[in-house]
Amino acid sequence: MKQAVVAEMTRVLKSGGIVIWYDFFYNNPSNPNVRGVGASEIRSLFPGFSITLRRITLAPPVARRLVPISWVTALLLEKLRVLNTHHLGILRKPLA
Repeated sequence: MKQAVVAEMTRVLKSGGIVIWYDFFYNNPSNPNVRGVGASEIRSLFPGFSITLRRITLAPPVARRLVPISWVTALLLEKLRVLNTHHLGILRKPLA
């Protein structure tokens, strides 16, 4: 299914167009139907695209507990990227 979706995205995206990607890269331990998409998988799904990925978003369970106590600490932990769970990316289709 992923490959079919990517094929359609690629088909309708104009030459030089971009896809903004925001998705988690860890599987959800509470829901086996929710699967993360890692950087290597993103690169394999979009061959030939110029891809820039950045790890963002403090792990939601950590953020939910920490933000009411100290949002500054939560921001600092997010900057370390160790506990981040999502990729934000720009995927650019090559010029034809």
